[in-house]
Amino acid sequence: MALACTAGGFLLPVAYGDKNCPVETVQMVILAICLWISCTAREKRPLDVFASLVLFFVLAREVNYGRTLSIFADPENANKFPKWKDMEYGWVAHLCVGLYMVWLVVYFCWRKVWKELWETCRGVKLPAADVLLALVGLAAALVFESAHDSLHEELGELLMYTAGMGVLYLYTRKKLISVD
Repeated sequence: MALACTAGGFLLPVAYGDKNCPVETVQMVILAICLWISCTAREKRPLDVFASLVLFFVLAREVNYGRTLSIFADPENANKFPKWKDMEYGWVAHLCVGLYMVWLVVYFCWRKVWKELWETCRGVKLPAADVLLALVGLAAALVFESAHDSLHEELGELLMYTAGMGVLYLYTRKKLISVD
């Protein structure tokens, strides 16, 4: 199943799975669209805000919080970047990422996002195709990451992000069909 979702990867050059290459660039565009969708939700419900915060985090994570940008790149190896501990202010990145993650947990609990998420999942019909594709993409990304196949891992992530974008759009635009 994981192979089926990334079948296109067998036609693409392996280098397309490297950092800052076409597949990851398309992922960034999809994540930016998802962030735009969540930020422009008609209502600013806690779940919408939380989705925006998480999407910003995932977007930043895709470029290793800026570490994979070309100013840090090794021209000899497209996937080699300095470790945070080797960078002069690398410790600041760890601190900022840790504080942001704590803020996500605090916001999730403080604004009772878990309750809204539960009510939403209970009260609407989630689009089965999008949810299934997101799960297949997640499974493919995990399987191929453990196999050290970066192209197919990135394609699995792309599938997951694209399917998630569909669900996010339907949720923020109140287009999910109610179970009632």
